[in-house]
Amino acid sequence: MFERESRLAAEEIRTASDRLRELGRKAAPGVWRITQEGALVRLLGREDHEVAVLTGMWAQSTAEYLTAVGPVTAYNIAELMWLSESLVRHGEMPLRLREALLRLARGLDPG
Repeated sequence: MFERESRLAAEEIRTASDRLRELGRKAAPGVWRITQEGALVRLLGREDHEVAVLTGMWAQSTAEYLTAVGPVTAYNIAELMWLSESLVRHGEMPLRLREALLRLARGLDPG
């Protein structure tokens, strides 16, 4: 039973890793940065191309969050998940780490 659970968890982590990597490929390239113009917060990519314009009470904190999880960070998280998949599959990953990876994988589920 434990072996089956580990295999299923590993598959879920691998699928989420692939999805995150694909999302990163489709995102605006480069490192994102924030500029503020009055009530508008702009998220800018490479060569100052506009990635997003945010307004409202949560604009600044949302922009900061988006710069923290930009395409480069997302790719690195996907790589970490991919590298961990075989350890999970073979039951070699400590339970707390496995559960954290599963929560991350399930959080990326579009459904």
